[in-house]
Amino acid sequence: MPVNVVRPIAAPSRAPLAARLLPASNGWVEFHPRYRERLAVSGLLTAEAILGLPGEIVSGHPDRHVLRVELAGWDRACFLKRQHCIGWRERLRQKLAGFGWSSRCQREARMLRDLDRAGFPGPQWIAFGEDGNGRAFLLVEELTDAVGLRQLLSDTQLSLDDSMRLADRLGQAVAELHAAGFTTPDLTAKHVFVNRESFAITLIDWQSARRVKRLSERERLRSLAALNASLSEQFAGTRERLRFLWAYSRVARKSGGAMPRFSKTLREIERLSKRSSTRRSIRDQRQTLVTGPEQRLVWVADEAVCAVPEIASVWPKPALVPPFYRVLPATISIRLPDGRPAELVRGQSFAPFARLASYLRGKPWRSPGVTFGRVLFHLQRYGIPAPQLYAFGQRETSRASAEWFALYEPPAGTPLADWLATTDDDSLRQEVLEQAGYILRQLHDSGCRASGSASIFFVADEPTGRVTLGGLRSVQFTKKITERVRSADLHAILGLDETDRVHLERGYRGHS
Repeated sequence: MPVNVVRPIAAPSRAPLAARLLPASNGWVEFHPRYRERLAVSGLLTAEAILGLPGEIVSGHPDRHVLRVELAGWDRACFLKRQHCIGWRERLRQKLAGFGWSSRCQREARMLRDLDRAGFPGPQWIAFGEDGNGRAFLLVEELTDAVGLRQLLSDTQLSLDDSMRLADRLGQAVAELHAAGFTTPDLTAKHVFVNRESFAITLIDWQSARRVKRLSERERLRSLAALNASLSEQFAGTRERLRFLWAYSRVARKSGGAMPRFSKTLREIERLSKRSSTRRSIRDQRQTLVTGPEQRLVWVADEAVCAVPEIASVWPKPALVPPFYRVLPATISIRLPDGRPAELVRGQSFAPFARLASYLRGKPWRSPGVTFGRVLFHLQRYGIPAPQLYAFGQRETSRASAEWFALYEPPAGTPLADWLATTDDDSLRQEVLEQAGYILRQLHDSGCRASGSASIFFVADEPTGRVTLGGLRSVQFTKKITERVRSADLHAILGLDETDRVHLERGYRGHS
């Protein structure tokens, strides 16, 4: 079924339900004096204009994401942090932290301004503000003279002397920030950027940071433990870690910081690191540096259509058209304008109580289509073999209902149960089952479960018997993967005989 534009659909409301339940305002913007005139030339003097800048999503969460944008006449790119839902709980959290009834973006802008005034390097803020629909933004310049700490440490050309110099510089930089009263729970490896030549340190993502008169011993140790836990052994060995801690302790004591004896510091950081390593954000950073192909998304029509760049470039105009919206809920096969086959799942949701619960929690409501899109994107991030996500979206049709869709690559091959019923190659059968066990282990390690589905695995129709995830509707995010969950998923995948189950478990346990 070709995707042809037959009739446009009314654009969705830009204001999420949570925002519409709060009093609206006309919005506001605060500019850095150095950049106001340059933004005026580009017509970027309102919150609506800045929030509407086109760009590719480089990271995201259910209520916020970051776009890389390029402004005409600027010699470097910028990052636009957009919050499309500011819940009352978040505003209350900022109020209790001493930042007023503000957004996360406003808090980060104030911290960047404080860093600059104190003489510390940080991302250069350009503008921040809120529109009248409960959305906030922060525009910052890209760091062009620095690379991520993990990327630099993975460089095989980094000599031992350079590694030691980097550890010294990092320890000194963190100690100096702490001595000035700056503290952030996001002091982890992915937020540390380093100049390749001078090893100057710059930290990013200050949206949860604060500044106090004096950091306690416990606050210092917890911060150091989070950084230590976020670096796996492949990036930093014992020698580099000790050198970092020695440099930190030396500067901290000179500045009058509260620090225990070095031996006690080591023990406490080791203990706190084990606790920090259970956080998903830190667990993710300990993965292999590149686990899957580069991931990029483009908002074609706000939340109504979000697509990967190659699909966004050929998306129909106007964007809100059948078969994606205004059709009966179904799962159908279609063909994209470039000829690629695709699976389209679409539906409607009437969820007044779920919407109200989301508002009371201060979080955005997500439709099944958006959740499905997030699952596919998550699997790709972890390098788990699964169909590629093409696009997803949701549009409100009332305060309690919404239409949604997800578009993705069709699963390839034959369901595992059908394949096992027809194969007579024992060695290939064993290999396929071990692959399935390994993929299930990957799924659990990424924070998802299979919900006991018998159709989750597909086997490619080729001699190699490559296994991929196919029953994607059965994959779900879960807060904690317990041993009970692992065991339940492992034994409920298929009604296997004893020999087949042994091979499945071998693949699962053999990659723990």
